[in-house]
Amino acid sequence: MLKNICGDRIKIARIRKEMKQIDLSVALEDFKISLNQSAIGKMERGERNIYDYELKALAEILEISLDWLLYGGNLKVK
Repeated sequence: MLKNICGDRIKIARIRKEMKQIDLSVALEDFKISLNQSAIGKMERGERNIYDYELKALAEILEISLDWLLYGGNLKVK
């Protein structure tokens, strides 16, 4: 059962930024969000729910819009 609709797009944006999952984990700490590499992998595979505050931080770190994370379409870089 898919638990989020944006995991694939998180992975695409992370790879575009040449970040590893562990790099994203470290960047999230600046937002007081503690997610290890395993949790990020589960998010990307759609196996983990994503909280709204996590989604906002991910968009900021990955320099993408919340709209793109949620709905897809053309990737618009901030």
